[in-house]
Amino acid sequence: MRGPSSSLAGRIVIVSVIIIIMMSSSIKRWTVQLKAITEIIYSSDVHLTASEIYEAARKRIPSISLGTIYRDIRKLKSQGMICEVKKGDFSTYSKHPDTNAHFECEVCHRLYCIPVDLSTLDLSRMNGFQVDKCAIAMSGVCKECDEKCI
Repeated sequence: MRGPSSSLAGRIVIVSVIIIIMMSSSIKRWTVQLKAITEIIYSSDVHLTASEIYEAARKRIPSISLGTIYRDIRKLKSQGMICEVKKGDFSTYSKHPDTNAHFECEVCHRLYCIPVDLSTLDLSRMNGFQVDKCAIAMSGVCKECDEKCI
């Protein structure tokens, strides 16, 4: 997967815990394909398109179809387990809860989740508005692309 990486063992434990928690959700059937798609999304530090998820899933399950990817993405999204961010004409998906703060590289166009400590409750208290959603969009050049330019 692309993006900054942490220890593989730590990531595997985190993804396993997330899947166990999610398995108690209202999704009735956790198929091998659904588990693989969830692991792919939750182990990525960047937003992934359905095509990127499909390519990664095919490495694990060669017979998986693009239709299965879209169907399972819809299931995960409807349960609030992943978030969707529209990027131009297509959608990208990331683990949830997401900070709703994103950085888009102007060179490679990857979307990165940026940890920002803003809650809608805090924003509501600070300005007196009833804030339901907050999204922050940033752009510039990511570390990988910046290093290529040097």
